[in-house]
Amino acid sequence: MKKLSKTLFQIVTAAVLLVLIAPIIYFAWRMGQPLPQPEFKGLTYYQFVEWRKMAYEERAIQYQTSHPAKKVDPGMCNRNVQILTIALLPLQSFGYTIASLNGAKPRASYPLPEDVTIVNFVPKWWDTFEYLFWYNTIRLNGLRNDLVEYCRVQSAIPTPEEFETMKREHEVHISTNSQ
Repeated sequence: MKKLSKTLFQIVTAAVLLVLIAPIIYFAWRMGQPLPQPEFKGLTYYQFVEWRKMAYEERAIQYQTSHPAKKVDPGMCNRNVQILTIALLPLQSFGYTIASLNGAKPRASYPLPEDVTIVNFVPKWWDTFEYLFWYNTIRLNGLRNDLVEYCRVQSAIPTPEEFETMKREHEVHISTNSQ
C-alpha cells in the first residue's frame, strides 16, 4: 500500500509539473518564431521586445537632450509596458482560451479562439496571446503613450535585417558612451 501511494504521488507530481512547464516551454519556443502579423515585419517576439526597448531608450535620450530641465527615466517606458505584457496578457489570453474551451463564442470585443480542445489548448492560448499583443501594440497604438511624452516611439518597426543592424549600432553606441 505504501509503495502504491508513493507511485501515485510521483505520477500526480509529474503530471502537475508537465501541465505547468509545458506552456512555459511552448511560449518560450513560439516567442522565437516570427510574429505572423505583417506589421511586425517578420520579427520574433524576442526581437520586437528588444527593438522596442532600444526605441524607448533612444526616444528618452532625445527628449532629455531637448528638455534638459526635465527629469527623464530612460527605462521607465519599457518597464511599464513589460510589466503589462508579462503580468496581464498571459492571464487575459488564458481567460479567453478557457472561455472558448467552455463554449463561449467570439465577439468583436472579445477575441476568443475557436475550436479549442484540451489537446490544442496551449497553441490556442498562444494564438490568443499573440493576437492581444498585436492588438495592444499595433491596433491600440501601444507604441505611443500619450501620458508620458518621451514614451512615444518615433521609429518604424524594422525588418529582422534592419533590427540586427540597429542592434549592432546600439551596442557600439552604448559601449562608446560607457567609456
